[in-house]
Amino acid sequence: MAHLGLQTAEGIGIVVSDIATAVTLGACPLEKRTYIVAYDDLCRENGICIPSDAYTCDVNGGQMTSATTWMGILGLMVIAIALAYKSKLAFIYGIGLVTFLSWFRGTPFTYFTDDEAGNARFDYFKKVVDVTGLDKIMTPFTSDIAGAGVALVTMLYVDFLDTSGTLLGIANELRIVDNEGNFPRSKQAFSADALATMFGSIFGLSPITSYIERGAGVRVGSKISLTAVICGFYFFLSIFFAPILASIPPWAIGGALIIVGSLMMKSLTKLKFDKVSHATSGFLTVMVMPLTYSIAYGLIAGIGTYLIMEGTFWILSLVGVEKPTDAEPEPIALGESLVGPSKIIEVDADSKHETGKGDTDEEVGVEETAKMDETAKVDMDATRE
Repeated sequence: MAHLGLQTAEGIGIVVSDIATAVTLGACPLEKRTYIVAYDDLCRENGICIPSDAYTCDVNGGQMTSATTWMGILGLMVIAIALAYKSKLAFIYGIGLVTFLSWFRGTPFTYFTDDEAGNARFDYFKKVVDVTGLDKIMTPFTSDIAGAGVALVTMLYVDFLDTSGTLLGIANELRIVDNEGNFPRSKQAFSADALATMFGSIFGLSPITSYIERGAGVRVGSKISLTAVICGFYFFLSIFFAPILASIPPWAIGGALIIVGSLMMKSLTKLKFDKVSHATSGFLTVMVMPLTYSIAYGLIAGIGTYLIMEGTFWILSLVGVEKPTDAEPEPIALGESLVGPSKIIEVDADSKHETGKGDTDEEVGVEETAKMDETAKVDMDATRE
């Protein structure tokens, strides 16, 4: 989620594409962007190269000079500061402020730029209320059973893993996950998600599934399913006010995505980092998700790594190789030396003598120790002189 908020399409545009390293620092203005094209046969043989939305700032420079990026950073800071003060309207403050400022034309950070695309967005924005026709609500069905079967299996594991990651993340944020990784009424939650996906497929929609953005609502106090009902009502209203909602710039919501992503990172503290199979699988899960733009691929990487490692440990244990220990190293006692046992001093209240026990049984008197300290002090004074 935070990776989305850092990109241009749905965020503030700090992270952009790079030919050598895949991603790099961006935030350059429109006139300095170099768009990346797909070098396919059409481009190579006929010179017809279709540019993508991905771009780099390495050619013309201008990193961190984009006004829209700095507006996104402003919204990010507003949300973070408001959250620090426990405000439940923190996300509204940040998104609302940046959106309002970006609606003014003639500014470096306006959403309605003075070009064909900007004018089209402004014309749509001026409608305020608009209802799109429903003449294409039903999806055209295919007779390609083999292709449909591949799509069915693919969407099954993708949707299942996406839903699992989302629901567990939200449940963990609600602090209702037990020690075994279960949460109350999980069967009903998965069933509702599955039914919504089946119903949406009739209308040719992408999987209607639980979205990780719900974490923002949980963070500000959402505890019951009534929140989802209210959100559904607002989505219904958005059908009529689409021109207004579609005019919220991506750099206005990028900061909110980054904040929600950072808040969900606290669940990593539950990983057993002393156990290599836990640390490795957990790290791969976290890294693969944003870099492949898929929760499912991240879960596959993490779960697969864990099963391979634990399976290998089990097979080796059958031939007499002990499994790696998960025990933490014993803490060093106060006063204990790393190179050997320390010298324990016992003081006899009557004799005023100290007995050193450790490497030797030598007894050192308090008076002798005092003389040694005094000698050392004299030596130090002489050195200073």
